[in-house]
Amino acid sequence: MSAAPRVLACGHVTLDRAGEAQVPGGSAWYAGHTWRGLGARVRVLTAAGPELPAAALAGLEAAVLPAPRTTAFENRYGAGGVRAQRVEAAAPPLDPGALPRGWREPDVLHLAPVLGEIDVPAFTAAVRARVVGLGMQGLVRAVLPGGEVAQPRWEPAPGALAGVDAVFVGEDDLRGQGDLVARLVRAVPIVVLTRGARGCEVIARGRARRVGVSPAREVDPTGAGDAFAAGFLFGLARGDAPVDAARLGAAAGAIAVEARGGGALDRMGEAHARAAAVPVLDGA
Repeated sequence: MSAAPRVLACGHVTLDRAGEAQVPGGSAWYAGHTWRGLGARVRVLTAAGPELPAAALAGLEAAVLPAPRTTAFENRYGAGGVRAQRVEAAAPPLDPGALPRGWREPDVLHLAPVLGEIDVPAFTAAVRARVVGLGMQGLVRAVLPGGEVAQPRWEPAPGALAGVDAVFVGEDDLRGQGDLVARLVRAVPIVVLTRGARGCEVIARGRARRVGVSPAREVDPTGAGDAFAAGFLFGLARGDAPVDAARLGAAAGAIAVEARGGGALDRMGEAHARAAAVPVLDGA
């Protein structure tokens, strides 16, 4: 694809707390700003309450469904970068019927849930896209009575992932999920397992390839996987092979961690050049 891809990213924009401060976040927020920085024409469908700062969506064409509260998380990082989360508020699920006229035929549909707000079959039925990508983290989460986030085993209905071209799952998403990767491989043409500083594994139509990382000076790991997914899908949409799409994803993810609270996302255009240095670890 020579022209900039037209992208629809769907998911809750959130308010993320670290200590006393709250900053915008959420998979759709990180992905939307990554897409924009890479040169895509991006639209975002989300839901938020009145407390979300207007500046959070600056630069993004967004349809914001009104909600009593914006989804809000408290994030805590332990040894080895393992994240524990607590939900302070949750917006309602997203309805694809609320998409504005003219938004239903993008080049790329990027489903980026954080807390089960996306009904995947409903969105893939309502939106006609050449490429459909899905982040798994928001589908394997549940909220306990005290607000702590747990990961009960995800048991989708048969055919729930029909129409999805690529799915992204992080190592943290696998806790309590048994053979999730194997189940995804049987259902989706491309599965990407991200492993943080150890790179990723790309499984495309049964063949696995390992891709390394772009060196980064990590400040805040939040949003790295979301930026990776956007970079990967950008590459896929322009015709890259999956392994080369993963190299662009790795470069985008590296940039995302180089400042706190998404502060490096305005440098995302650098990812195109940085991708060339990302190694493929298992040969041709």
